[in-house]
Amino acid sequence: MTHSFEGIENFRELGGLVRADGARVRDGLLLRSGHLGHASAADAAALADMGLALVIDMRDCHERDRSPDRAVPGAENLWLPPAPDLEKLFPMKDATPAKARYAFHEFYRYLALHPDSVTAYTAFFQRLLASEGRPVLWHCTQGKDRTGVGAMLLLTALGFDQQTVIDEYMRTNEFAQTQLEGMRLARASEEELALMEEIFPVFEKNARYYFDCVLLEYGSMDNYLELALGVGPEDIARLESYYLE
Repeated sequence: MTHSFEGIENFRELGGLVRADGARVRDGLLLRSGHLGHASAADAAALADMGLALVIDMRDCHERDRSPDRAVPGAENLWLPPAPDLEKLFPMKDATPAKARYAFHEFYRYLALHPDSVTAYTAFFQRLLASEGRPVLWHCTQGKDRTGVGAMLLLTALGFDQQTVIDEYMRTNEFAQTQLEGMRLARASEEELALMEEIFPVFEKNARYYFDCVLLEYGSMDNYLELALGVGPEDIARLESYYLE
């Protein structure tokens, strides 16, 4: 299922992904995107027409204050930040490509293990379970790192293999390349482009580092889901009943 929006970037859904045993993610239920601060009234109406019940905003306090989400009729908007003050944690002022590369790499360890992130992703699963299969959208600013980890965790819980999970994560780069091409057409400097080439895309090495951090600390993703996030076998069975066909 494809969707086009006026002011929502990097939007896609997990529907249509097929597990190794042939089980398929149902269409129209699990949605991910960039923020809704620039969403038009038509965008909000389109989301409402999809039956959206819940919007989960994973941005930090400053991002949320600068560009509040447009309300979607009929949908609750819930703030669940894995990094409540990201700009203080990983400041990008005067960043170089090397500093940005290192900061994003470290951010994935933070997303795996920091108590704030564990709390946010625990609540993420709790709300998915409480939604009983109604359509849910989660987002951060560009819909790539915090949002991407949410998708990676959910697909892992639904039994998808790691390569399929990472392949879905990497789809953000279709959007990132459009951003970079826009900068080139606007004649951005080589220095600006070099920095944005570290910030706009996602990198497979960061996704794999995330999994490595979890495995080193917890031994397996199943252990992490259950011991850190409180998602046990019964919860996984419920998620499968909601989202797979």
